[in-house]
Amino acid sequence: MELNNELYTIEWAKQSHLSDLLSFFYENFDKEETMLKNLKSNCNSLTEEEEKLMRLDHERLIRAIFTFSPCLIILENSSNKIIGANLMIVSKNPKFNTSDGVSAVFSNNPPRTKLMKQYFNYLSEISEKAHLFEKFPEAKAAVEFYAVAVDKNYRKIGLAKKLMAEGISFAQNVLRDIGFIFGVYTSMYSKMAAEKLGLKSIMDVDLLTYKDAEGRTIFENTPPHNIISVMVLDL
Repeated sequence: MELNNELYTIEWAKQSHLSDLLSFFYENFDKEETMLKNLKSNCNSLTEEEEKLMRLDHERLIRAIFTFSPCLIILENSSNKIIGANLMIVSKNPKFNTSDGVSAVFSNNPPRTKLMKQYFNYLSEISEKAHLFEKFPEAKAAVEFYAVAVDKNYRKIGLAKKLMAEGISFAQNVLRDIGFIFGVYTSMYSKMAAEKLGLKSIMDVDLLTYKDAEGRTIFENTPPHNIISVMVLDL
């Protein structure tokens, strides 16, 4: 199926969208993202209150990112409901900038729950291992597709690809000094959509290699989505 532009509208999210956007990401990102979903499934004692606190952890971070970052949304015209979103982060190369607001946002909004701390620690470790600004030393800034999500009832019609394509166009034609676009892709489907737009994997991580203190596989329930890819489009 192809995207029908008469049925959907893509636009920039405004402050008035934030409440709906937080709910949208919780239902279509937090509940489905490969690593986070697996961490939750392995915690048999996760209570309703702990689940609520985990949601608040991520909502607090998303709110902070939203204050300074561009976010594309797709609305269904008939209902005006958010059915897709691409929350982006613009980061600066420390070689050219002594301070970066992105680092402050993450450090000022640390997760308070154990599982969310683990989740973000793993993501941070993967991103740091990629050494992106070392691989692209002349890039003054980069755009990260932090969270690309589509409503489960509107998939396989090209919405994720459309969100990323619009994000690429924005980075190329509107923002200044953007050297590359990247994302940490944790599902086969998101990687395929990114590949169609020219993003290429520069580092793959097999989640099955992560072990706990007793030697047990931490992300044992992730196949066939166990290969995490840091994907980049060099501009």
